[in-house]
Amino acid sequence: MDPGNPSPPVVSRAPRRTCVAALVLLALALASTPPRAAAGSPERANGRDVKAVFLVNFLSFSEWPAAKLGPVPARVVIAVLGDPEFAEVVEKAAAGHTANGRPIVVQSAESPEHAAGAHLVFIASSQAGRLPAVLRTLAAASVLTVGDTDGFAQDGVAINLYTFDNRVRIEVNSTAAARAGVHLSANLMRLARIVE
Repeated sequence: MDPGNPSPPVVSRAPRRTCVAALVLLALALASTPPRAAAGSPERANGRDVKAVFLVNFLSFSEWPAAKLGPVPARVVIAVLGDPEFAEVVEKAAAGHTANGRPIVVQSAESPEHAAGAHLVFIASSQAGRLPAVLRTLAAASVLTVGDTDGFAQDGVAINLYTFDNRVRIEVNSTAAARAGVHLSANLMRLARIVE
């Protein structure tokens, strides 16, 4: 830190090698998504595996305010709201990985209040009926919200995963991310369809 400038940086950027590796993994996930399949089938499970990889990689392409992160090596938390089974899938995807030198912890959240301490909150489709209330609860918490439900990005979720041409794609509501105080990297934005 510059002695003449006592204000701390928002967050230091990941080492270039880490960002490149995460970008490659994200691009591979985009290119290798399996076709849609019926609920409960192995293909559906694989689709959830791909989405879990996306969530883990989003951490390396996002910056939170320093007050939200705390000093390294404070952990980075992913909360899954409304889908405990998917939380287990994400936990497996995160095992052994770090985000910008920080360990990743995955939690299942029963309510938005329980998710507010996380850095990234995945909002399951089961929460669609109460999405405005969920977003209001998370609004002041500097949380990157992510979903995989049609219309979520338009309704204020920062990143939404959707399927097109049998591949998982990314759409970003940049206004929602900025409102949360989370900066998304240009590399991530280049891979996304921008909604707002």
